[in-house]
Amino acid sequence: MLLSSLVRTQPESTHLLVFGSGWDDRLRADLQKCASDTVTVEVRDVDPVRHSDIRLTNGFPLATAYNILAPNSELPAGVRALYLDADVVVRKDLTELFRADMKSPVGAVLDAHVSLMGIPSMWRPWREEVIDPNTPYLNTGALLVDVDAWREADLTSRVVSMLSKYDLPCVDQDALNIVLRGDFDRLRPAFNSMPYHLMKLLRNADLVESHDDLNEAILDPTVVHFHRSFLGKPWTRWATHPARHLWTDLADIASPKWNRTIDAMGTARGVAARIAKMSILDDRAAHMKALCLVKVTK
Repeated sequence: MLLSSLVRTQPESTHLLVFGSGWDDRLRADLQKCASDTVTVEVRDVDPVRHSDIRLTNGFPLATAYNILAPNSELPAGVRALYLDADVVVRKDLTELFRADMKSPVGAVLDAHVSLMGIPSMWRPWREEVIDPNTPYLNTGALLVDVDAWREADLTSRVVSMLSKYDLPCVDQDALNIVLRGDFDRLRPAFNSMPYHLMKLLRNADLVESHDDLNEAILDPTVVHFHRSFLGKPWTRWATHPARHLWTDLADIASPKWNRTIDAMGTARGVAARIAKMSILDDRAAHMKALCLVKVTK
């Protein structure tokens, strides 16, 4: 659905690289059918043996580290790239990101739930690494990368080294934050609107974002990120994210016979959160039910 949303929203020539392995000819053909003259797509296999030395805890797959590996070995020099998790829908033109000045190798949105390194959601080694607990903490669901600056800073090997040093709850995301120590370009939250931007009780973004920027992230986001949360994934039964239709509407077009999956554990967590009143939504979130893609005008 990421590709389908890009085709409908990007006026500039865009090439989408899909990293992974095990893509058969049918799936590759299906992707090509969704592409356009403006938005092209390429599946690039990643050899797991080549990266077998990367330590990922808690059963996370190698795909978790693609955002860290790609700038070092899979992207050409001299370019700016935008990494996006697969569970996002792009609503609007991304050209602004590719034209903005960058002072750091990475640009990203602060995590809506953690936001600062020392927020006690889960253990992170900010004390061990002598990092100020008020250091901004980014979410890796959307990463703007200056490839040359990334390589000059040797970020891939430094992050991989940090993964080997600690058992990190958010794996690549924690490792990158520890290595960067807040030295990244902050993007407006509209470029990675997360489920926790919508929640009253679990949102810490109010500590670091302005009211106007949070308004934009909820009412008019550019990128909607359906990461794991009490609201569920849009392709699962009983998901409650108010913008889930953005994903399902695209799925209906791309593959009319798709079926919703059942995530029993996720559903149970969501129900428990609602009973405990942990997932109460910001009143503004109701407006997300009317969101649509901002289609390219040519």
